Amino acid sequence: MKNNQNMLPGARLQVPLIVAHRGATQLAPENSLAAFALAIEKGADAIEFDVHFSSDRQAVIHHDYYLGRTESGTGYIGDYSLAELQSLDIGENFGAEFSGEKMPTLRNVLELFKGQVRFEIELRCPTLTFLNSVLNEIRAAGVADDVEITSPHIPLLAQVKKLAPDLPTGVFFNLFPDWKTTGLGQQHLIDWLVLLDARVAHLPFALLEKDLIDRLHRQKFLVHACDLRNQDEIEKAICLEIDQFSTDVLEMAVQARASCRTSITR
Repeated sequence: MKNNQNMLPGARLQVPLIVAHRGATQLAPENSLAAFALAIEKGADAIEFDVHFSSDRQAVIHHDYYLGRTESGTGYIGDYSLAELQSLDIGENFGAEFSGEKMPTLRNVLELFKGQVRFEIELRCPTLTFLNSVLNEIRAAGVADDVEITSPHIPLLAQVKKLAPDLPTGVFFNLFPDWKTTGLGQQHLIDWLVLLDARVAHLPFALLEKDLIDRLHRQKFLVHACDLRNQDEIEKAICLEIDQFSTDVLEMAVQARASCRTSITR
């Protein structure tokens, strides 16, 4: 299994993990089995995806709460059964060669790709029934050591630590509001991580400051740079010694990381 513990010879800088945001989305339909397989083939260390609950309580992978952007359906995803959701074609809007791609379940992805890649699982349904279902799937697949749980629903992250205390969680942070000084914003960010017993701070590019990253590392937190979009952002983030980053430009990210590593070790 790939990991982020490799230290470069003669340098403190780590090789950060590359997280393929929704899979290799430039090459295949987002959140499809094809996109995840291609992400692994192209060098991703982890794949990120969002999980919802179908009406018959099946954990299914899809980004939006509502259908219609990546398939021909309409309405709230949780109002449909798994069979109804998998009757939709999530590939045809991307390209004819992907026609017939179906919405995968969490079980599909964990069983197909375990041992090949790490998983960043974003929880989208804020109920204990849903959370327990996801945790059961993780345990059944035997992938707990290769999972990070994230969610926009902060109470879910607190519940993860009650139900599965050894499972690492990551917290999403936004830019600080205008009334909050940088120092206070950074302190509140760290306080949240401590209160939630979280492991990873997910930071937008604009919050990637050396002093904050150093503070987080001193307190044994990992730093995740969110959704880096181009080579300049990726190279700056790597130089700031982040631990991992997500991106939609996977092939560029792999090349940029290799270039940074080569320049550092010279």
